[in-house]
Parts: sequence; structure tokens; C-alpha cells
Amino acid sequence: MKTPRRLLPPLLLLPILLLAGCSSLFNVQRTPLTIYSPHLSAPQNASAAARVTWQLEVETPLASNALDTTRILVMPTPGVLEVFPNARWRDAAPVLLRDLIVQGFQDSQRILGVGSTASGLRADYALGIDLSDFQLEIAAGTAHAAIRFQASLLDYATNRVLATRAFAADVPATSTNAASAFAAFQTALGTIVPEVVDWTLREGETAHAKPSP
Repeated sequence: MKTPRRLLPPLLLLPILLLAGCSSLFNVQRTPLTIYSPHLSAPQNASAAARVTWQLEVETPLASNALDTTRILVMPTPGVLEVFPNARWRDAAPVLLRDLIVQGFQDSQRILGVGSTASGLRADYALGIDLSDFQLEIAAGTAHAAIRFQASLLDYATNRVLATRAFAADVPATSTNAASAFAAFQTALGTIVPEVVDWTLREGETAHAKPSP
């Protein structure tokens, strides 16, 4: 007479299945992903610069769907965009640029208050940006980090545009890989952000000094 086979209860089978699933996951070959996070160097003698008594809101830059991404873009030929497969920005390019500009104002120690739209700041002026380029461009075998945008300073009280200016930074990269692209973008951002800060403070202070109509 055969001894009947003992069956494991369903609740005992579940942990075994889960362990088998975890084992298969650990055996999966994972592709490394590098997250790049640009930063700004604090300006020298920031505390010695003239301060302004108004507050500024930095809006998230407007950008095309192609630019509004965490992927690091490459333009191998004019009009063609590709991406580095295993590299990302820490945030989508418009948010990344906005946060660095806010940081630039904060590091300058020249403004009473500054923040993004989400900060809830009761600002006197707003800085709007139309981002047109944020990619590594390759021309004649040479790679360049290209950042281009139009900035507008707006008066919240009158809903008027006070000033506009085009900004651009073009910095050569030592190679066409993601690490070289990041280094070039780091330099480009370190150049263009202080220019935006200086221009905004100058134009805003000029507008603030004018008597109200």
C-alpha cells in the first residue's frame, strides 16, 4: 500500500515561490545609470555687492516636449536630437535650470527674497524664461554644450514686461561622452546663471526706483 504524498499547505508554498522570484531578480544583469547634478560655485565677495529690497519669483522655464526631459540630449547634426542611453539629469532640464537660477540669486546675497512658483513667495517681480536649447551639439567633429533662452522680467503689480534679453552659453566639450558633456554644461551654467542674476537685479532695481504712475 502506497503512502499518500503529503501536500504543502498553500501558505507554506507562497514563501517558497517568493524566494524563487527574488533569486531570479538578483540574477538579472542591470545596466548602470548615471545621474548628473550640476552645481554652482558660490560667488566671491557676494556680501559686498549692493542689495535690493524687493522679492522675485523665478518661473519654471517654458520648453518644448523634447527639452522637457531628464534625458541628456545630443544634436549630432542640425535638427536631429538623440540621447545618451545611460545618463540622466537629476531633474528635467527646465526645472534644473530654474533651481540653479534660484540658487544663483540666493548665493549672491543681493536680494530680499527669491523662490520658485511653488515657494508661495509674495513676489514683486517674476522672471519668465523661454528655453530653446539645452543640448550637446556636435559640429565639424567638435562637441559643445549649448544653452539658449529668452528671459523676461515682469511686474506683478501692473502685469507688464519690464525688460527682455536673450542669453546664450556655448562651451566646448573635451569629448562626446556623457561625462565630458556634463563638465561642459557645468561650465556653461556657471557662466550663464550669474549673467541672468546680474541682469535681473539691475533691471528690477531700475524699475523699482521709478515712481509709481
